[in-house]
Amino acid sequence: MTVAIIGAGLAGLSAAKALVTRGISVVAFDKGRGPGGRMSTRRAETELGHLRFDHGAQFFTVSSPAFAETVAAWQDAGVVAPWSGRLVEIDETGDVHPMQDKPRFVGVPSMNTLIRSEAQGLEVHWGHQVVGLEERHDGVYLTLAQAPCSGPFERVIVATPAEQAANLLASVAPGLSESVRSVQSEPCWTAMCSFAQAVPVVWDGARISGDVLGWVSRESSKPGRHEAEAWVLQATADWSQRHVDADPEAVGATLFADFQLRSGAPTPEFLSVHRWLYARPKPAVFSGSLWRDDFRIGACGDWSADGRVEGAWKSGRALIDVLPACP
Repeated sequence: MTVAIIGAGLAGLSAAKALVTRGISVVAFDKGRGPGGRMSTRRAETELGHLRFDHGAQFFTVSSPAFAETVAAWQDAGVVAPWSGRLVEIDETGDVHPMQDKPRFVGVPSMNTLIRSEAQGLEVHWGHQVVGLEERHDGVYLTLAQAPCSGPFERVIVATPAEQAANLLASVAPGLSESVRSVQSEPCWTAMCSFAQAVPVVWDGARISGDVLGWVSRESSKPGRHEAEAWVLQATADWSQRHVDADPEAVGATLFADFQLRSGAPTPEFLSVHRWLYARPKPAVFSGSLWRDDFRIGACGDWSADGRVEGAWKSGRALIDVLPACP
């Protein structure tokens, strides 16, 4: 059996590794130029040197024994480590409260290190965008944006954000497509900035109950990072939705102004923004993942679980668990 996986984020790679351990051949395709997805890391040349910003997922936690075992293996391999940053919550009045103390993990030296490590040993075609699927008598074929059609594959797993998955599935599995289309994702504007002086706060990350910013974190507080003063600022889902098509420069100015008001931050030496259109799935409507053997196609992603890093990993494994029953 040869399985194609569309999307080489954590969900797709989790499914891929589970398949490979069962002796099944896997070929993965991802439209990104390199590993990351929503665990991407932005590199930037600044006056303070070459910096990395975790501008997608900020950290992850562990709740299930199976995921805990996997995270322990990642720690042994040196690709993740606990983040002991001082984290707080800032309420609507501006009062600061300690965040619940529990283990939080990050990739080392950046979040996308974990994705890069998981992709090792797998056949992954980066920079290959799949724009269509076609079922023929001998299997399923993938239509690529800038490359010849690829196939046949005996099974296909779509491991992309729900909106993208629904579009791909529409022509070959319309019922599955409609189910996936019921999931909606929230956007997120993210700003990355660095400073010549330290930002005068005693905390390293904050979850904020406000209109503009929802989360901010000091990159240098994470293990394996550059010592330069670099921060990631993420807007709330509501604010991002209201300004989803706003001018990026104006967005960056607004996010920084809110951060400066709360922290007393100096003028940044570097400021850049990124818009995540499909940053956070709204509350999931599925339990586990989706498989339709009559179409030889399945779908998985954090949107089919709980929207977290662990949910992405579990969704890939949950989908593979049903494959042994497939003829």
